[in-house]
Amino acid sequence: MRTTRASGRRARRIGGAALVACVIAALASRGRADDGDVVVDDDQRLIGWLGEVARPPAPDVADGAGAGRASVDDDDASSSSSMTTFATTTTTSGEEAPRTSTSGGGGDEDDVERSKVVETLSWSPRVFLLKNFLSDEECEHLIELGEKKLERSTVVNSDESGAVSTARTSFGTFVTRRLTETLQRVEDRVAKYSGIPWEHQEQLQLLRYRDGQEYVAHHDGIISENGGKRIATVLMFLREPTSGGETSFPQGTPLPETKAAFLANKDKLSECGWNDGNGFSVIPKKGEAVLFFSFHINGTNDPFANHASCPTLGGTKYTATKWIHENPFETGTAKTPTCTDETELCPVWAQGHECERNPVFMMGEESVGACSKSCCARDRSKLTDIQKSFCVPCDKVTV
Repeated sequence: MRTTRASGRRARRIGGAALVACVIAALASRGRADDGDVVVDDDQRLIGWLGEVARPPAPDVADGAGAGRASVDDDDASSSSSMTTFATTTTTSGEEAPRTSTSGGGGDEDDVERSKVVETLSWSPRVFLLKNFLSDEECEHLIELGEKKLERSTVVNSDESGAVSTARTSFGTFVTRRLTETLQRVEDRVAKYSGIPWEHQEQLQLLRYRDGQEYVAHHDGIISENGGKRIATVLMFLREPTSGGETSFPQGTPLPETKAAFLANKDKLSECGWNDGNGFSVIPKKGEAVLFFSFHINGTNDPFANHASCPTLGGTKYTATKWIHENPFETGTAKTPTCTDETELCPVWAQGHECERNPVFMMGEESVGACSKSCCARDRSKLTDIQKSFCVPCDKVTV
């Protein structure tokens, strides 16, 4: 690539424009749904749009409804929505490229930020490639968080139940928000680069693709009561396959530089990734991420945001997805166990055997539940190791 001042200015414009697009999207898409909003077929709905949240118990106590909702800390919310500024750094080829920086801090963290490069791939749809987004250690950590829980991915039926579909053949699971310090850093980074607070994110979805597994072309921009429009997606590559597995935007209109690179990579692309030369594809590379928007900046649906996870033809591909809504998304968020009950109804529920019948809500599965104090006072023989760790603060209480 030529290293001219013009290319440097173009890179700076790309970086600045990416931020502007992200922020405008968060604001513009808060409007009411209109005739331009997407209508999603049942077999295209992702089960993630429900958040797969823990459901409250069902004893005959009306006051218990909604007792398990996580609260949002004002300090965290304000810090996560802080603006990101773009500067420029020089790549090994000598061309200036956009990088991010934040006010305050320094040292190693600044070095990490300087290594991140935002490359605009398309304005229709709006797609950005985030290079060096994750470290190798972060990639492996995210895999470890959910690998043992992987199950066949499903889509959502009209009755909101999950169903296996030939349209989606990967294996996946969800990971509770803020579960570990590493996950918190990743979620904060997603918030910074998208311009939308982490409270608007669904739980991280870990996906594994191999042996031809795929997800056919679909649209992420659904609308739900929880969080409203799902306006943006950050798709992170944790492990790359030996062949196939591209993220394809079959109806996209890439920038000239993107198109040239796409055509030059024809021999490296699978049949799905090449798509007869139409649109463009992103070849998965460990540590990189793709940020794209499912709605235009005026809040209407962008039909060209259709995308596919092409069949993984060799090796194994792991990805982590963060879907982002226009409003805060209510779902499980990890918190430090303190041996407390969130409602005075917990002892009543525990006495009614809700700890055994509804353990995810009452005790918690990965994040401590609403009634850990009352449940820890009961038989712990069937608790998992993680659930037993929630009881440690109870055992430390002195009389």
